[in-house]
Amino acid sequence: MTLADIKKHPNYPFKNFRDDDIEFLMLELYWAELFKEALEDEVIDSWVAELPADREDGNPILYVVNRKVNPPRIVRVIQRFNDECFPELNLNTFDPVHFENDAYVPYVPDISQGALDNDMITPVNELVISSSVSEVCEKYFRMHVGLWCIEFVDQKTMLAQLDDYWKKVNDSLIQESR
Repeated sequence: MTLADIKKHPNYPFKNFRDDDIEFLMLELYWAELFKEALEDEVIDSWVAELPADREDGNPILYVVNRKVNPPRIVRVIQRFNDECFPELNLNTFDPVHFENDAYVPYVPDISQGALDNDMITPVNELVISSSVSEVCEKYFRMHVGLWCIEFVDQKTMLAQLDDYWKKVNDSLIQESR
């Protein structure tokens, strides 16, 4: 089943994954196929799914490891939905979002600092992406996964890329007092 096939499913983007078995499986498949599509054929075999998807909160919805590099690299994807109906940032336009209590950012990437492998000794480099299911989130996902998993940029370079993204996000979020 391709990513295009998954997106044709009548319940896409699978917001009811916590309560519906089929939606949970389709959401898990969505992230696996998106990851696979984001990688080049010669790289995909180096990445292995290691932890099962967590149905309760979607953390992780995808967890893949590459131990053929030193230090090992991890991509952890956390499913994100605007369950609280906060004002939402449009990642296509970055139009200002005015909010009082909180705002919703559909794509939240970061580098985990000090992460350790299963042996609790070996340091790993971990890209953590908390993301909604959308075309624009896919664009950022593909870009960041490409840098992390194909180009193998170092943490400093990746953090600089993420800082550029977060500058645009933070410049668009305007908190107003009551």
